[in-house]
Amino acid sequence: MNNYEYLHDLYINKNKSALEISILTGKTRNQIKRLLRKYGIRKTVIKNSGKIYDDIVWLKTQYIEYQKGYTQIADECGVSYSVILDRLRYHGIPIRNHHGIDKGKPNRGKKRTKETIDKIKASRIKKRVKIRCFYCNQLKEIRFSSYKKSQNNFCNQTCYRNYLFDNRKETIDITDSADYKEWRLKVYKRDGYRCKMPLCNSDTRDIAAHHIFPKKTFPEKMFEISNGITLCRKCHEKTYGKEKDYINCLVRVVQKMSD
Repeated sequence: MNNYEYLHDLYINKNKSALEISILTGKTRNQIKRLLRKYGIRKTVIKNSGKIYDDIVWLKTQYIEYQKGYTQIADECGVSYSVILDRLRYHGIPIRNHHGIDKGKPNRGKKRTKETIDKIKASRIKKRVKIRCFYCNQLKEIRFSSYKKSQNNFCNQTCYRNYLFDNRKETIDITDSADYKEWRLKVYKRDGYRCKMPLCNSDTRDIAAHHIFPKKTFPEKMFEISNGITLCRKCHEKTYGKEKDYINCLVRVVQKMSD
């Protein structure tokens, strides 16, 4: 469907409208219009306004020989980029993508005046700021945009990684401690190694010792036997993030076992 000859034959030779072509091809009317603009296929001839960009030789010279982009040509001519783009497509000149445009070519080789060079240097100095590395304490110039992103500025990635390594925080896993293992064993023995969640009749041995009062919120009750209850894995997963909702229910279960 994206074939230029096929679309040209329908639109120009057979005089089909965009709506009729959309019905034939299964595309929407807007999709057909976009393809017609893309290939530069039009029934009406572009009017010659007498401007320099209407000259195909001049346009090819600017776009192909000088490798200028159509937006740059439009700026120089004082018109919209779509005016230049329509003429390039109408004359069958292949459109370059952004990667194919050498943006530096128009200014390459030109000698700049001392005033222009001083302005460029001044603008670049304004965009840079001196900072002291947060890790090695050395002064360095960085871009102002990088300085705004973070208050803790570093020379490079190496300093940043070294800073993270020296200031890492190691978490303590209480499940590896002897106190936790002793507490868990006592909870299991008291509950007979079975899940004590109300209405759960599971006989599975895949169990876990659950803290009724969360250990992060109530660290003083971490190793109290009355604060533990045996739950199967399925029931234990139900309590994730909802520990407070199960406190009253599980406390009553433990109290009944103690009576």
